Amino acid sequence: MSSLYKVLIIISLFQIFIICPSYYLNGQTARLTVFDPLVEKESGNLSNLQGQKLVILPEVGNPLKFITKELKESSYDEVHLYILTKQGSIIFDEINIIPENIQEYSGDFNEWKSLTKPEFKIVIHSEDLTSGEEGLFLVKKITEFTGREVIVIK
Repeated sequence: MSSLYKVLIIISLFQIFIICPSYYLNGQTARLTVFDPLVEKESGNLSNLQGQKLVILPEVGNPLKFITKELKESSYDEVHLYILTKQGSIIFDEINIIPENIQEYSGDFNEWKSLTKPEFKIVIHSEDLTSGEEGLFLVKKITEFTGREVIVIK
């Protein structure tokens, strides 16, 4: 991966600590931080993400079901997704979510709604997901399916 991409990942990691400062002020924000295996390899040592549950997605299986399993285990205020994306596409090892197939994953996203509080936030760390209409459509559909706020941080 390019040096620019590595710098962007480091900047995104820094943003983990400023997206919700209330965590550091009063310790009340429970955050699930999810990394794609390739993003995690580029990020290096993630042990400094104290106070958060950090999980690395398995390379096999449906990643949305894996996240759902994690959401069932505890009550979180936010989930931060450090995943591979490109304009209008969310890329996992076994699935690629695009506007043409997002409906296939509506049940997975809908389950998040029943597992989370109304104020729950989904934060996707991506440089290019929403740089076009297709990505904006994906975010809109995820918001619709989950009933939760979706934030994309560049």
